[in-house]
Amino acid sequence: MNKIPVLLIDDDKDFLTIGKEFLEDDRSIAVETALSAEDALKRITVQHFDVIICDYRMPPGMDSTGLLKAMKAKGIEIPLIVFSGFPREEHAAEAIKNGAAFYCQKSVEPDVQYAEMKNMIHHLAQLRQAQRMLDDCRKEAESFSYSVSHDLRAPLRIIDSYCKILSDKYNASLPADAQQHISRLRASTARMDAYFEDLLQLSRAGRVEMKHEQVNLSSLVTSLLHELPHPTQTPQYVQEIETDVIVLGDRVLLERAIRQILENSCKYTKNRQQARIAFGRKHMEGRIVYFIRDNGEGFDETNAKDLFAPFKRFHPESQFPGTGIGLAIVQKIISRHEGSLWLESTVDGGTTVFFTLNDGGLGPPRRPQ
Repeated sequence: MNKIPVLLIDDDKDFLTIGKEFLEDDRSIAVETALSAEDALKRITVQHFDVIICDYRMPPGMDSTGLLKAMKAKGIEIPLIVFSGFPREEHAAEAIKNGAAFYCQKSVEPDVQYAEMKNMIHHLAQLRQAQRMLDDCRKEAESFSYSVSHDLRAPLRIIDSYCKILSDKYNASLPADAQQHISRLRASTARMDAYFEDLLQLSRAGRVEMKHEQVNLSSLVTSLLHELPHPTQTPQYVQEIETDVIVLGDRVLLERAIRQILENSCKYTKNRQQARIAFGRKHMEGRIVYFIRDNGEGFDETNAKDLFAPFKRFHPESQFPGTGIGLAIVQKIISRHEGSLWLESTVDGGTTVFFTLNDGGLGPPRRPQ
């Protein structure tokens, strides 16, 4: 069984000896010791440790605060437990503020003190293992994205290029049915390329680093509707946008989600004599719920949750083109903002997309009976 590698730091040799003995009483823990934070810093740059335990004060050299700052400057991310004989809450608060994972107070009962340390060590080691697994998943996702972007899409581009050559060079001498076959081939490669692109967007939405800032959703909706080709270019169009709806989130991801929702609204209202799209917010069960409503084709909402799965759709692609991945991307983005996403719709009665942000993903509020 692999043991949890722990580095114990204190300027007291006797304490190091006793601490090592008590901690290694747990056979799953292996302890190495250092008499100074300076020595520890050298060790952790060349040696692997899952957990560091450091005394709060170590005069006259670097203390736990200095070690935490030095680790941060070097980009070293190892959870550190600060232990001290100081019982004051401000010391614990300072340690946590500086980046410590836990603050452990020394006890006159060693069994109690080291039992607490062992629990902390196991907890942090499990978190480290989970983080490593997450990192591996991210690497696999990046590898998949690279493969999709380059290896899998390359044959499609080659097929499309040769079809274009045939069409441009021999179009006059080709019979009509051959020209149709070439057109279908090019349309199919374009559709497959679109599938790949949306799968990439779905993957990126789940792993891109987020930057939280204030985002004016009202301005975002307004600008996006002016960019979209339909229905803003027809006089039979009404938009109702609540002003100054400001949220906290990642601007790029939120723009991607709102664009997808509005593209769907525009697409499914294209057959209406007067298209209507509305954006706003309402309070439901003490939460702020945002919505985008249209008067488009709508659908039977009995299986509405199925639309969030890739490639699921309720309308034929020949009537409403698309990859069927858009709402899966939206759900991924809303989920990363710790929100919830749901739909309400009726056949021929339009659709409303509801979503929340930063509410812990509590799910849709109960509908009034």
